[in-house]
Amino acid sequence: MTAFLRTASSPLKAALAAGTIKARTDLFSFTLLGGTVLTWTSWDHHLTIGSTVYSSRNPWLERTNWNVANTMEVPSLTVYLRAFNTGFSGGASIKAQIHNGLFDGAAFLLSRAYMTAPPAVLDTLDLFGGEIGGIDLTGSTATITIKGKSNKLDQYAPRNLYQIGCNHAFCDAGCALLKSAFTAAFAAGSSGLTSSFLPWASAPGNATNYQAGTITMTSGAASGQTRTIAQAGSAGLTLAYPLYETPSAGDTFSAVQGCDKSFNSGSGQSCTDRSNTQHYKGYEFVPPPNSAY
Repeated sequence: MTAFLRTASSPLKAALAAGTIKARTDLFSFTLLGGTVLTWTSWDHHLTIGSTVYSSRNPWLERTNWNVANTMEVPSLTVYLRAFNTGFSGGASIKAQIHNGLFDGAAFLLSRAYMTAPPAVLDTLDLFGGEIGGIDLTGSTATITIKGKSNKLDQYAPRNLYQIGCNHAFCDAGCALLKSAFTAAFAAGSSGLTSSFLPWASAPGNATNYQAGTITMTSGAASGQTRTIAQAGSAGLTLAYPLYETPSAGDTFSAVQGCDKSFNSGSGQSCTDRSNTQHYKGYEFVPPPNSAY
């Protein structure tokens, strides 16, 4: 008698019990934060299952085995994504888009397709679900670590941190401010322009408010690339990491202001400056570490 540890359809159970399965292959699904679903297969041709097309060959995907334990250990799986520097879903190569955050916060599902008459798929089984962990980009390969959903339980408790700065991320659900209200479009100037410094073509009056914010290039050779702003001033923006390509004068970019996570610093970036003190979640009177005893 065959025992099934996962829910399977009657036709699949019958085929497995009878030994009529001729082939099986992996299916990879990545659900991005915006709702877009990217689907690939390790089969040597595209597979259509229902209304979903699983692409084959480019990029190539392989995976390791995953570990499962009856403890609080978080299961993990490693996926190797190999691709050429060709356009993908909008123009930039998939490795460049991954570097710019394509898979940040994405969900992952590994399934297996079973075939009695390849390439027709009889049915599928879901094997491993999780969330994207670390990603390492080397050469033509992106090594993606997937962590099981129990990863959400692997954290310190209580979750509230009693620290001087606000616990919220700028414009997240707890902060409640709208990112669009602090995002503006600009163009790069020419004076001192490099891959890590963007001079303003026309400096805004609140230039320093973009300290610790982010920029996204919207035109030119570096279009689509996103970087953190290390320093912001009347001359321009210094990026924490250089862009892959050096922009040209006139290339456009959008910039999101930063937040200094203070209650009332007077910097233009505090909760008081932005009339948002009701959502401040910091503890100003917690003594700093050098004076705690």
